[in-house]
Amino acid sequence: MRGLCQTDLFFLLVHGLKRTDADRDWIFDRCREVQADPDNRLDLWARGHYKSTIITMAQTIREILIDPNVTVGIFSHTRPIAKAFLRQIKREFETNRLLKELFPDILYENTADSPKWSEDEGLTVKRTANPKEATIEAWGLVDGQPTSKHYKLMVYDDVVTRESVTTPDMIAKVTEAWELSRNLGSETARTR
Repeated sequence: MRGLCQTDLFFLLVHGLKRTDADRDWIFDRCREVQADPDNRLDLWARGHYKSTIITMAQTIREILIDPNVTVGIFSHTRPIAKAFLRQIKREFETNRLLKELFPDILYENTADSPKWSEDEGLTVKRTANPKEATIEAWGLVDGQPTSKHYKLMVYDDVVTRESVTTPDMIAKVTEAWELSRNLGSETARTR
């Protein structure tokens, strides 16, 4: 099961994360697409089609289970939106007994033992490297963008809101913030 959670995104989602609601052919096909070529894509799926569930939650968890030394920055229009995505991952790492049993070398039995475990500072799993960034952190593009951070994986979700594109000035502000955020990736950063 450990190997399947690391190598099969759909298996991780449906069985490892117990999302039986995702056990559908359409979601299976999207999991295969994301797993085969996850980076540097703009995924435009209709609301309710599991984009955030598959990409931001499950694939990010999978990346951490494969390489606990990875550093992940989740970016949304505002930091509270990004923190909501982080909160979902945090709950899985805190309450998912199966993942804790399969990955005791990565996930803390007691998250109080982690050097960082909060929505504000990020989540740090057991790892052998010591980067200044937590394993996974959440940031806003137009408010609360970090400085002096570098992530191996950058996940963008809900970076544009209906309210953020009502005028040309607002569109320019979001575009400029996104361009600025690109400097937060490491030399080998991957963008999702």
